[in-house]
Amino acid sequence: MKWARAEGCRVWDEEGREYLDLSGGFGVAALGHSNPTIRAAIADQPVAHALGDLAEAEVTSRLRERLGRPAKLGVTGEDAVEIALRTALLSTGKPGIVAFEGAYHGTGLLALAATGFERFRAPFTAWLPGPVHRRAYGEDPGPLPDDAACVIVEPVQGRAGARVPPDGFLDRLRDRCDEAGVLLIADEIYCGLGRTGVMWRSGELADVICAGKALGGGLPLSAALFRPGLERVWELGPEDVFTHTHTGNPLACAAALVVLEEIPKLLDRVRVAGERFERAGWRGAGLMRARPGDAGDALARGVIVIPAGEDGLLVSATPPLTISDAEIDEALERLDEDHGGGGGPGGGATGGATGTSSSSTT
Repeated sequence: MKWARAEGCRVWDEEGREYLDLSGGFGVAALGHSNPTIRAAIADQPVAHALGDLAEAEVTSRLRERLGRPAKLGVTGEDAVEIALRTALLSTGKPGIVAFEGAYHGTGLLALAATGFERFRAPFTAWLPGPVHRRAYGEDPGPLPDDAACVIVEPVQGRAGARVPPDGFLDRLRDRCDEAGVLLIADEIYCGLGRTGVMWRSGELADVICAGKALGGGLPLSAALFRPGLERVWELGPEDVFTHTHTGNPLACAAALVVLEEIPKLLDRVRVAGERFERAGWRGAGLMRARPGDAGDALARGVIVIPAGEDGLLVSATPPLTISDAEIDEALERLDEDHGGGGGPGGGATGGATGTSSSSTT
C-alpha cells in the first residue's frame, strides 16, 4: 500500500481506497493527519533552516521555553534515547544500563543495546555497547548493579503491545535509582505527549524524559528533557559533541509549538476514547492500545493498525488523539465484521505486564 493522501483519521491509497488509520502514523499524527493549524504554522515560519547548535532560529528558542525543562534537541526518537543514555554516562562515569524485557528504544547501536527485541539486536551483537542488565518489565529490579549509570524504561511499553505495568512500578524504580545514585530515564517517545491521557506518564519522577514521534507534528523532531541542572554535564567545551545538521529545525519547532498548545486540551477526550477501546477488549491506556490480531487482515478490512508484541501476534492502535467516537466505532466494526477466533475483541488480550521473573545481563 502507498499512501496518496491523509487527512484527520483517514488515509487514501494510490487507487483511491479509503482507510481508517488507527496507527496515527506510528503515533506521530496526534492532532490528525494534515492538521491545518500545523500546516499554517510551518508555512508561516520565516526561517526554514538555521545552523543547529551554532545558531538556532527564534522559533527554536521559543520551543525550548515551552518544553518546561532544559532540553537537548534531536531529530529522531533514537536521538533522544542516545542523548539520555550518554547523559547518564557523563553524570555518573559508569557504563551500565538497566533495561527491560519487551523494551523498544530504537535501532541506533546504543538504543538497540537497551532494546529487548532479540530479533533486532542479533544481527549487530558484535557491535552493541554495554553492559546491559535486562530485567522483567513491571517487577522490582532489585538492587541495581554496581556499574549501572541508569535505568531506562517505557512507562507503557509500545512495540511490545501497550503493556501497562502495575501501579507503583515507576515509583519503585525511582527509589532504586536514588539508592544507587543513578539516573531514571523515561522513554516517553511513544506513550508521552497525551497518548495515555496525561502529558507525561512518568510525571516528575524521571531525571530525563525522552520525547519524539508526535512532538514535531509530522516533521522529525525529538528532545531529551532534563531535570534542571542535569544539562550542565554537556558543557564539555566550545563545541557541542552530540549534534546534527537539522537539530532544532525551525519548521519542526513551529509545528511542535502547536502540538504543545493543543494536546493539553485533548487529555480528557483521550481518556474517554480509550475507555471505548477498553470495552471492546483492547488492553493498554488512553489511546495506546493492543489486542491479538493480524495487521494484514485489518488492512484488507480498511483499517490501518501496527503489528506488535514480541511474538508479532498483536496489533497496536495509536490513532490521532482527535479521533471521534463514530470513527472508533466504524474502525472496530470493520475489524470485527464476520471476525471469529482469537483475533476478535478480548480474544486473549490481557492488561498489565506479562514479563517473566528472570533477569539477564548482555
